[in-house]
Amino acid sequence: MTDRDSRPLLTHRLRRVHWVAVDAVAALLLAVAFGFAASARTGAQVLPLPAVAVAALPVAARRSWPVPMLAISLVGAAAGLLMGVEALYVPVAVILYAVGSLEPRRRAIACLVPSLAGVAAAMAPAGGSAWPGGLSEIAFGWLLMGLAWTAGLAVREQRLHAVRAAEQSAMRAVTGERLRIARDLHDVIGQSVSLITLKAGVAGMVAEDRPREAREALRVIEATGRATMAEIRAVLGMLRSGATDSVPGVSGVAETAPAPGLRDLRALAVRAGVEMDLTVNLDVEPSEGVALAAYRIVQEALTNVVKHAGAARCRVRITSPEPGVMEVEVADEGPGLPTAGGGYGLIGMRERCLMYGGSLTVGPRPEGGFRVLARLPCVRGAAS
Repeated sequence: MTDRDSRPLLTHRLRRVHWVAVDAVAALLLAVAFGFAASARTGAQVLPLPAVAVAALPVAARRSWPVPMLAISLVGAAAGLLMGVEALYVPVAVILYAVGSLEPRRRAIACLVPSLAGVAAAMAPAGGSAWPGGLSEIAFGWLLMGLAWTAGLAVREQRLHAVRAAEQSAMRAVTGERLRIARDLHDVIGQSVSLITLKAGVAGMVAEDRPREAREALRVIEATGRATMAEIRAVLGMLRSGATDSVPGVSGVAETAPAPGLRDLRALAVRAGVEMDLTVNLDVEPSEGVALAAYRIVQEALTNVVKHAGAARCRVRITSPEPGVMEVEVADEGPGLPTAGGGYGLIGMRERCLMYGGSLTVGPRPEGGFRVLARLPCVRGAAS
């Protein structure tokens, strides 16, 4: 399969306004089609045309108000069927799909039953004495409406299942990461601190009577402390950067290197291959921990830009909207959201914000693209 064959048909994500436009066009086409059919069947009489319009035009607003639009369309369809307009249940079936996909299950069932009953009641008198044909037409209408409603309900159930699966996966990822950090800290610090505490107690007890033994205990404490500091630096380096950075093209940072901060954002964007419009306007310099959190949030957002958005340019704003608060905003103009299988980047960003008492907001922008907005405390000397 060539690269051209693997490209999606729509390179830009369809926003809500696009789907509303699609529904409006569909409603207009349905109204025109059934209007011509009604005119041809009734001999160019205009009486059925208002009923056709009432039945078809609510399709345009089915995503915003599915239940009210279904009620309006059902009234128009019933009136049109009584006047002899055939198959006017089709707009009702289209709206039933939206009801099934957007409304809770009980409400969707409550909307399906009167719709089926109303269409059957309107079609029964039109059948006259030709009951076999009338029953078959009623059965076909029910089948079409039921299939549309079932398809919408299936889409809604799949969405809910995907959300629940993502939440469970996120909880497992966070729990696993916390356990890993706890194990690392226990292995690096626990044994060494226990030895230091023991030797310090020994030195305190024998300092006056056996100074040579006390000096030996102090030498052990010094050696253990130096070794522990080296191990802690190694663990911190691993936690800061890992084996490799998440942005493609950015190499890992040495374990003993200083923690990156806001001053390194420009170089990060250059190495990631993204043109970044960067603005930093803070009232106070953040602590090292908060600066590192902001750096990692921007880093992960650039990862999403490179991997998922397909955009070569993004905007980064780091400002102080109010005293003691730092906002980190990363916005791109790409086609859509990060894919569900791309890892736990958004989870990690939210965890970093919560660790410092901040918050994270992510989602598509109304004008297109994706935005990450983090709010962090920006107080000099805050604990990191």
